[in-house]
Amino acid sequence: MQAMPKQTKLRALRDAVSELTGAYRIGALLRGRGVIAWSARVKSPSRLTLGRGVSVQLGSIVHCGGKPWSEFEGHVRLGDGVAIGPYCILYGAGGIELCDYVHLGPGVKLMAQAGRHDAKRLGPDPTYNFAPIRIGAGSWIGAGAVILGGATLGRCVNVAPNSVVVGEVPDYAVVVGNPARVVMKNEGIT
Repeated sequence: MQAMPKQTKLRALRDAVSELTGAYRIGALLRGRGVIAWSARVKSPSRLTLGRGVSVQLGSIVHCGGKPWSEFEGHVRLGDGVAIGPYCILYGAGGIELCDYVHLGPGVKLMAQAGRHDAKRLGPDPTYNFAPIRIGAGSWIGAGAVILGGATLGRCVNVAPNSVVVGEVPDYAVVVGNPARVVMKNEGIT
């Protein structure tokens, strides 16, 4: 593994202090960016971008990447009015973007990273696959749903509870199942 640049070291130190003290929460409130419950955990908060009126409820984990195993990459961007329900998990080493007014029900998981299937899995330094997740404005993700890396959801998409989403989902679609499939389109929504 190559040496970390000085700027990356400083950012990692600032993230560690912020994670321990909760300074990112206070800063978000002072800037009118929203509410992050004290029981929610944020890893690498310098890689978290909050829109106005964001709500992250209790027990949620927002991991923004930025660690050695992710080659210090990743981010989580939350648009205006995003609501993250209780006990959601966002793993953003591959990058996660939730556009304005996206709602995640309780226990939703967004996984922009996954372990790679190769021989290194048996050693101390496994390898990972990273792929971004983007969820369009006004989408609602039902309780317990899983959105995998590489998924792109259009505007105003509804994902049924406990569905597993991979790939692209068009605007105004209603998706159900594992893997999720389009069962209906709400074309009349404006």
